[in-house]
Amino acid sequence: MAANDNAKLHHSDLSRWIKLHGGTVHENLALHTPPSSAKDIDDGCHNDHQLLSTNYTDRGIFAKGPITMGEEMIRLPASLALDGHELPVTYHQDGDTSSPSAPAQPKNASNWLRCISSLMNTLHQLLEKEDTKSKSNSTVAPEEGKESQSEVDYAPYIKSLPKQYDSLLNWTTVEIQSYLAGTALGVNALHAEDDTKNNNDPATSTNAISQSQHDAALRCRYRKTVIPYLKHLQSIGMFLSDNSDSKINSYERETKRQKTSPEEQNDIFEELYPIFRQGCMCISTRAFHMSSHNDSGGAATTVSSDYDGPYLLPYIDLLNHAPLSSAKHVTTLRRDPTDKSFVMIAERDISVGEEICHSYDVADTVDATRKQSESSSFTSAQLLQTFGFVDVDQSGRRIVDFFLDDRDKCNDNNTLPNPTDGAVYLGHNITPAVLTKDEICDACRELSRSTYITELHNLMERSGMLDEGWQYWDLPTMSSNGNDPRAKAMDNLPSELIVSSERSLTDELITICCLNFLPDDTLNELLEDEDTVLLNDEVLEDFFLGKLVLQAIINTVKLKLKSYEVVVDCSGLTGEDTIFPILPALREAYSSRSASLCWGKNEVADARALSKLIASNSQHLPGVDKFLYGLIVSLEERASLIQLRKRACDLIVQI
Repeated sequence: MAANDNAKLHHSDLSRWIKLHGGTVHENLALHTPPSSAKDIDDGCHNDHQLLSTNYTDRGIFAKGPITMGEEMIRLPASLALDGHELPVTYHQDGDTSSPSAPAQPKNASNWLRCISSLMNTLHQLLEKEDTKSKSNSTVAPEEGKESQSEVDYAPYIKSLPKQYDSLLNWTTVEIQSYLAGTALGVNALHAEDDTKNNNDPATSTNAISQSQHDAALRCRYRKTVIPYLKHLQSIGMFLSDNSDSKINSYERETKRQKTSPEEQNDIFEELYPIFRQGCMCISTRAFHMSSHNDSGGAATTVSSDYDGPYLLPYIDLLNHAPLSSAKHVTTLRRDPTDKSFVMIAERDISVGEEICHSYDVADTVDATRKQSESSSFTSAQLLQTFGFVDVDQSGRRIVDFFLDDRDKCNDNNTLPNPTDGAVYLGHNITPAVLTKDEICDACRELSRSTYITELHNLMERSGMLDEGWQYWDLPTMSSNGNDPRAKAMDNLPSELIVSSERSLTDELITICCLNFLPDDTLNELLEDEDTVLLNDEVLEDFFLGKLVLQAIINTVKLKLKSYEVVVDCSGLTGEDTIFPILPALREAYSSRSASLCWGKNEVADARALSKLIASNSQHLPGVDKFLYGLIVSLEERASLIQLRKRACDLIVQI
């Protein structure tokens, strides 16, 4: 059976399953799947509804007939939501293995841990059932009408899930280094690799692993956090309760080749890691959170009053995302206060062929008595990290408009226009940049060793500022002694600072710079009663200190912007390289025919290329999509940094 035919069959089974349990799926809703090959496009046979076949390439739910405003499109009974509200919150974990006498320590399971455990149990039971069914060649009758999650047969839902997820977890190291260079997402992923390279785990030391090494961080989390909870559930009959000692099925045996330790080979929980990994991507890309007020009021149900997600919502998770401000947004996820069903109602008339989209933003999920939010709170980086995509139409075009002027979308010399207040152009949900304390201190130390200090001294002497009472001083040396008051004060400040377009010149940033420049006597006065100090922009009124702090910030931004640069030697690329398949598209977008290709260096050139790629990538080629996602996140972060640099430059000339 063709993949698209299979998907439509699963959609039909899923609809019947929901209706069988008292739910609703509007008769005019249909699944559209993208073509599986170029031949499918040519033949026009990839969709039963020809009105969709040439306009859409994404999988989603569409209207095959008109739907009137106010009509109920989907009602999912609470019993069909796959979540962890029935699993215990408190559990006991064995004490430190190095101390056998250590008592069991009570712990609290997070909602995510309860949800992933419930999903893993469901996935495992289905795999075991399929394995038994194939061996016995018998048919297992589905269970119907059950209210308890543990008794519901979720097979129709599980079979409707994708085999692969567009998750950041599936990005390779080369893709992260190339497309997310300098970004907080990229830096964190690569740091996760560094933390696991020397752990002697065969699962992370082999070259056979195609995914990025940062997958090892997920395995570490699984062992430390998830397995202890799963063992507790098993001990009380809530996990693997049907046949906990059964043989591992063929799906789980796939990872045995990577195991060298006899303990791992005999440990069923280690063999369940592939299910855990798949479950993590499923929850990350498909689960919903509902604010706690959505579970209040109405008749009593089995839903925990303190459980606000994650929820896996069959059929509802087939709908694609559109922010509230988008014309494609047609409905909002709501919770019926009477029976806790998950409901989606048409919020306007929907024409034949329109896609049914709603906002994935938790701020936009409301109950029937609340008003909708006016804007999304997701940044592009949060969308990419959580759901595996970026809203290219909205976020991409917004960042293009920010960097390019109105005449021809680019200045003649490819230099950055003079943007006004970035908050006006970019809004509150732009991906912020991250400056580390080490990056700031490195720039301060470099400035202290530069001729800039002597130039300031000479300027103050020539202008007569010293006669007017202004002072300069010899700059201190930061001690590595942990008991040094300056070092203590620095340790009390955050190691990473968020730089957003709305809030860039923060007190923490100013304080870190000041701790590198303030004379000892002044600092001792500030630290007389405590080890912590937080200074604000009033210190910038001092000519010498203000110039130093602002110049250090400018230099920090300059160095940070260099971390986004990527240069690719095109002459050495082969068909096996990640970038090779999309090289023609990138060359066209950057109007480049040189031996090397560069991005992340010039914001205007990147914005121009982004604009071209958005217009030309109608088929959503996976490689181009990833490049677009990374470039949007990169440009948003750089926009925040440029706003900080602009403010520092404006202030430094005013002193």
